[in-house]
Amino acid sequence: MEIEVDIKALKNAVELTNNAVSKKTTNPILSGVKLETKENFLHIYATDLQTGFHKWLKVENTDGAFGCVVEQRIFLEILSNLSAEKAKLSLDSVLKISADNSNFKLPIMDPEEYPSLVFDVLGNSIVIERNIISNMIDKVIFCAQKDSSSLSRNLNAVYWDFRKGGFLNLVASDGYRLALSEKQLENESVLSSFLLSLKSMDELRSILSSAKSEKIKIIQSGSQVLFEFEDDEIEVLFNVVEAEYPDYLKIIPGSFITKIKTKTSDFLNIMKRLSIAAGKDEYALLNIEEGHIIFYASSPDVGEAREEIDVEQEGKNIEIAYSPRYFREALERIETVEFEFNISGEETPTILKPFQDDSYMFIIMPKRKA
Repeated sequence: MEIEVDIKALKNAVELTNNAVSKKTTNPILSGVKLETKENFLHIYATDLQTGFHKWLKVENTDGAFGCVVEQRIFLEILSNLSAEKAKLSLDSVLKISADNSNFKLPIMDPEEYPSLVFDVLGNSIVIERNIISNMIDKVIFCAQKDSSSLSRNLNAVYWDFRKGGFLNLVASDGYRLALSEKQLENESVLSSFLLSLKSMDELRSILSSAKSEKIKIIQSGSQVLFEFEDDEIEVLFNVVEAEYPDYLKIIPGSFITKIKTKTSDFLNIMKRLSIAAGKDEYALLNIEEGHIIFYASSPDVGEAREEIDVEQEGKNIEIAYSPRYFREALERIETVEFEFNISGEETPTILKPFQDDSYMFIIMPKRKA
């Protein structure tokens, strides 16, 4: 049982399984990737029981059936350090890797014990451009809650909300801030809204970043969603998070007491400097008065910072405090020269959005003034 394969292509394929294999598991086989030949293709599988990954590669000189499970981390490390273009893989109670003068023998696990992965999903489907999905994810994923405990799994996720009129909203929140990106699809969607865990989103994002496919097909069947990257010969299957997402539309304020418009880069640089002075307190005070803002941040370990800027202002003068990090992380994703932030109150949500662009927004809660 022997095959010959392009090392770079195999390394890239195994690298894409990084977020699909289990890093901490009581079942060692879930830390591995399954290798299996069918005709002249090598199929690579990975799963953590939440995400299923499948890619296939053209191989040469196939000699008999080939199937095993090998520990992903070690396999990837070896492939990443081989200098040859081609490698021969063979099985003889171990996985033998031969490339020029390099030879390795790796222990293997029984492929029959590997979880069954069924990628032949039948259900409703839509097709979306890859760059649209990628851009929408980048706009929101940083706001998802990092805690993956069972109590917060609905926030340790990104919500795919398919709405009437052919709109798709991607939403993420950690309970203190929220990001929303909206896109009108070419056709009315036939998919139901679903939640994907942050880990699943990291895997999807990784594949999107290196994919060649211009369009991605999304197929929904019950509690599973399949993403097909036809030109990349990749399929990735996700189990949706069975949890209810908060009604995020109710969080969006309907009226504002103060509206500010200013240059994005200037405000971003101020927030970067305030983040340093704020230290772990993550507290910055803004005194907004007659088109002028005075910023102040301090912490015992770092010291203090004071900044001033002129802005376009509508509405009341107000003194209000925010996390400079939350403000900065939102501004880093605003692509317009100018942005606006609209204040609904000292203890109610503030909206940050690109100027004259309603396709995405960020909502942050003010901090209680010290």
